Amino acid sequence: MQIYFTEYFAFLLIVLFTAYLIPAGIFHAIFFRKSIEGIDQGRIQQRRPNWKIVQFEIKHSLIATALFAVYATITYQFVKSGQSAMYFSWGDYPWWMPILGFVLAIVLHDTYFYWTHRFAHWAPVYPWLHAGHHKSLAPTPWAILSFQPLETILQFGIFAIFVFFVPMHPITFLAYLFYDSLVNAAGHCGHEFFPRDQKTHPLLKYTNVVTHHDLHHSKFNYNYSQYFNVWDRLCGTFKDRD
Repeated sequence: MQIYFTEYFAFLLIVLFTAYLIPAGIFHAIFFRKSIEGIDQGRIQQRRPNWKIVQFEIKHSLIATALFAVYATITYQFVKSGQSAMYFSWGDYPWWMPILGFVLAIVLHDTYFYWTHRFAHWAPVYPWLHAGHHKSLAPTPWAILSFQPLETILQFGIFAIFVFFVPMHPITFLAYLFYDSLVNAAGHCGHEFFPRDQKTHPLLKYTNVVTHHDLHHSKFNYNYSQYFNVWDRLCGTFKDRD
């Protein structure tokens, strides 16, 4: 049993720092320090988060982190027994495989996130899955893992898919986890820092900016995607910034 507790503690630290404290801390330091002159010029909402909501975000994010570590420990048992697509030697695949795995993870995650996110907004399951996350009407970076316990299963699902079906080296996997967490923290920082002409660019207009996810927190029924807004455009759930 001791080995399982050791593995759990290791995964807890990995998730806590890689997926929460470091990315959330970076965007908090950038956008929520009053000492930075002119930082409020990019503020999206007039509404301001209060300390009570921030406490709620942190509390539920830490609970979610503990649950993610449980799922990771269970999944790791399959990795150890060779029942996964994960590889540990760079020589097992061509040099471009980490790049392909990273890009494939982005595309798969965006599709997975759109449809599971819409499911979480379905009225019969919304109170049990996702209502807690939307207590943050004006979110902060500390809300990035603020999920109800049942929703953590949905959120972890895509990473389980990566482990079992997408050939990835652990370093590639961790790099993607950190990248995804940075994007997530940016989407919850409440400040727009992308240029306005992004929305008219023939390609970049299909990528999400901070305002898109911020609008999701204030409007609820728009902008379900993570990285791109292609699914939102196709399904009529896209709301662009004014």
